[in-house]
This record gives sequence, C-alpha cells and structure tokens, in this order.
Amino acid sequence: MGDTVAPVGDESAFVALSKRAQVSRMRSVALEALRSFPVSVARLTLLEHGFNTTFRIDTTKGEKLATRINVNSRRSQANIAAELQWIDALARDTDLVVAAPLRTTAGELIASVHSPDLGRDVSIAVFSWLNGRDLGEAPALEKSRAVGVAMAKLHDHAATWRPTNGAELSLLDDPFWTFPDRLSPENLRLDGSDLAVIRTMVDHAASTMKRLFAAGSPQPIHADLHNWNMKWYRGRLSVFDFDDSGIGLPIQDLAIATYYHRPEHEQVDALFEGYQSVRSLPEFSSEDFETLVAHRNMLLLNDLLVTTNAEHRAIIPNFTRNTVVKLRSFLDTGVYRHDLDGLLPLG
Repeated sequence: MGDTVAPVGDESAFVALSKRAQVSRMRSVALEALRSFPVSVARLTLLEHGFNTTFRIDTTKGEKLATRINVNSRRSQANIAAELQWIDALARDTDLVVAAPLRTTAGELIASVHSPDLGRDVSIAVFSWLNGRDLGEAPALEKSRAVGVAMAKLHDHAATWRPTNGAELSLLDDPFWTFPDRLSPENLRLDGSDLAVIRTMVDHAASTMKRLFAAGSPQPIHADLHNWNMKWYRGRLSVFDFDDSGIGLPIQDLAIATYYHRPEHEQVDALFEGYQSVRSLPEFSSEDFETLVAHRNMLLLNDLLVTTNAEHRAIIPNFTRNTVVKLRSFLDTGVYRHDLDGLLPLG
C-alpha cells in the first residue's frame, strides 16, 4: 500500500485485509448483532464499505431495512444514542423523509457487538429503508433547492430539540471535532512549506471557529449533508447518515454542502435559495464561510489517516498532496476550489 500510514493497535490485521475480506468479517458482525432486533434475515447485501459498513436487509417477510456498523467511528455510545434520538424525533415531528431507527427487542436504539478483528466493541443500528437513488454529482437544480429546504427544516427542528436520558452530541467547535490532531509530519510524510500549509490552516480554522462559536448559538447539525447522504424518489428528498451529527452552527452545514459543489455556483445558489424559502440565512462573512469550506478538506484528511478501509487507505498519499495544493491556494487567494492544476487522481 505504498506510503499509507502505519496501522494502529489491534486493528492492524483488519487493516491489511482486502475489501472483500473486511466486508466478510463485518457481515458476520452484522448477523450476530441483528439477533438483538425483531428482524428475521433472509439476505444481507452490501451497500457501502467506507467510513462505516452498511448492508441492506431483506427479511423473511419481504421487508427491506438497512443496518449500519460503526467501523471507524470513535463516537461514544452517548453520542450515537443522541444521533438516533434526533432521527427518531425528526421522523415523528417533521415532514422530512429520514431513515428512522428500529428498536431492539429490549427497546434500545443501539446494539453493541464485539468484533475480534477490530479488537473492540462496535455499535450497530437498524433503519427503515429509503427508496430512490443518491443525488450524486451535479443533480438537477430543483434537487439542490430541495436540499436547502431539508437543511433549513433540520435546523428549525434542532433549534428547540435536545437529547434525553444521558445521550449527548459532541461539540463541533474545534478543527478536529473532538478527535485527535493527526496532521503530524510522521503521519503526513510532509515537511517544509508543505507541512506549514497544513499547520497554518489548522491554526486559522481554530481561531475562526472559536470566534464564531463565541458569537453564535450552537445547536444540533447534520455535519455531513452531501449528495451521497440524500436520495431522491418520486419527487421527494430523503436524508440519512447522521453519524457525524453534533452541536455546531448552521453555517457549518451550509459550508460542508458547498465544499462538494465547488466551483458549481448554480448548485450552491439553488441550495441557498431553498434554505431561504424556509428560514433566514445565518449571518456570516465571505472570509469566514470560505474558511469553513476549506476546513472540510482538512478534517477529511485527518479522518482518512486512521481509517481501516483498504480502498480509502490507498488514496492517502494523493489525497494528502491534493490537500496541500488546495489549501495553499485558499490561503493565498481566500477562495477554496477543487479545479486546480497539479491535482493527482484518487482512483
């Protein structure tokens, strides 16, 4: 795997496995965990093996469900419980289409199973099935407007909702969202001016976020609202994958969604139009907004460095190099872009 970062701890054997072997191990974990749910499994079909692993469940009764194994998530049980409580409340209190969580036979929203391959317990949740296809790249503008509408409704609901019974969401007020700073010379294999770009961005993001949180009103946000976490079916949008949700600022959700569209201005304009049809935009400067867009790139790199996913680990060297190019351009111009010369392919 070339220049990828060295595996950590008990996960080293799992990291070294192929995608097929990793999925096979997670399938066994899923089947064991599903014994805790009122579900009779006829078939499990892989949907996604990325940061987490997700399977479609076909039940013996002909129903479809989805199950997610938190493979790389380091969130606490309290964090995951709060996430699922929020989704459950959204399904109950709003007209948003979400993947509602199914409770275990004991009435819990989460099951926990030990994975010998990872050397730790992993959390498993089961969700209702969402029809349709992911929005993907460059959707029709009406769909981007619908994303803005959905985001605004999420923010409206979250402004007054809070988790209960000891559940809590993480505070997303620092550059690494409560996780360790992994952007060291040893992990990045960078030095000199390239390393300085990364560390300058860390400091810039930290000071910007500290100031914004001090002046703002933090609340639950999705924190990962991109077009592969939403589906479209018969003219309606659905939202899923709240695994990154935390206590943040609405402007962070808008910046994260924008990150995936640069430099597609029409898509971003449609997103903002949809949002404003439901609620007013939060106040922000263009400088702060661009910093939050660029921060997304830095955060993704930090997370990528400890993923156990074989395919994702393979792109670390090129993703690191591209991050340096993009963040250097941002620090020089004040604008974050993906369409720059000198970028390397990721796959």
